[in-house]
Amino acid sequence: LRCMPACLEILEAGEESRVLVTLREGKFHQVKRMFAATGNEVLYLKRMAMGGVCLDETLKPGEYRPLTEEELRTLQESVRSEG
Repeated sequence: LRCMPACLEILEAGEESRVLVTLREGKFHQVKRMFAATGNEVLYLKRMAMGGVCLDETLKPGEYRPLTEEELRTLQESVRSEG
């Protein structure tokens, strides 16, 4: 699978490291595949933002809420700028 480059920031290094991965384009299990290619395993994965919209940290797993007008505009603009 070919995709756009990603950025990796190491937050904590050790037996179980913490990293921040920034993708511009995500393919099926891309992060897990990238780490597996280097002999590492992803134990926990959390999406922080999508298309310029930071995800609502007050929501529990499986919960959702409608997007605000501003969030909709941000997503629409990000789609236009990539197209």
